[in-house]
Amino acid sequence: MNRLLPWLRYYVPLSWTIHTRYVSAINVISFLLIDAFPSLYVVLFFCERSFITVFYWGLAFFTVFCFYECGYIFNEVVSVQFEKNPTIRIPKMFFGRMNKHLENLITLRIVIGVIFSWILLSRYPDNTQIYICEVLLLLLAYTIHNFFRGRINALTMPIEVTLKYMIPITVFVPYYDLVISFFIIFFSIVLVRLIEYISKKKKIFGINSRWIIHRESVDHYRLKYYLIICSFVGVLSFYGFVPWGLYGLPLFFFLYRGLCYYAMYHIRVISHIIHTGRKRDHTERE
Repeated sequence: MNRLLPWLRYYVPLSWTIHTRYVSAINVISFLLIDAFPSLYVVLFFCERSFITVFYWGLAFFTVFCFYECGYIFNEVVSVQFEKNPTIRIPKMFFGRMNKHLENLITLRIVIGVIFSWILLSRYPDNTQIYICEVLLLLLAYTIHNFFRGRINALTMPIEVTLKYMIPITVFVPYYDLVISFFIIFFSIVLVRLIEYISKKKKIFGINSRWIIHRESVDHYRLKYYLIICSFVGVLSFYGFVPWGLYGLPLFFFLYRGLCYYAMYHIRVISHIIHTGRKRDHTERE
């Protein structure tokens, strides 16, 4: 029984994400700040700030990862077998079992996601059609992303990342505020990742070497990016195009990346953890 527990944990939604990507306490904190906090911030800006709102946001966040992890699982069990330089995230000793349990792992998450979606939409029904379309689009984008490798991934990747944040937001935020929510999510999170993604795939996109973001400069690039975005959104907020309250999200990431930049060069333990994670995820390839 004890031998079964290590791999049976992958049946629990969110466990795949945590155990394959965030293996230390610092990684988990990073996950909460980068993956969870932005959608909560937007929801609390537009909606009632109460325990009930936070509770149902937590349920929405958990639900979106039920769907999101279906893409993770298929990619890391099936798609990696056809890649030249795959990123192996699950222990090799579990790989055969994961293949046998692939259908169950994905089906369980879909069922839980549908049940929790029904609970959420029963309480917050205003954007039901938009929510359903977003979930279907997420699953479609991940399907294309996992079956095809090439320039099309520069389209599917930002769709996946955007919907990871927008689906929980859609449950709560009025439809007329979804555009500005998308705007702030796109420039605070999605665009910076898209630029890094295209830079890593230089052979596919034929990027001139002068525009490539090398591993030694990635933290400096992120800091400069958020400085520019904070200035851009600040101007829009000054002229009333973006609420000042939403300006806090890009400002948060600017401060967060500033702390990360400092930690990378002055705190050896954190620097080691970050470098180890990047090597594991192949984000330091040139």
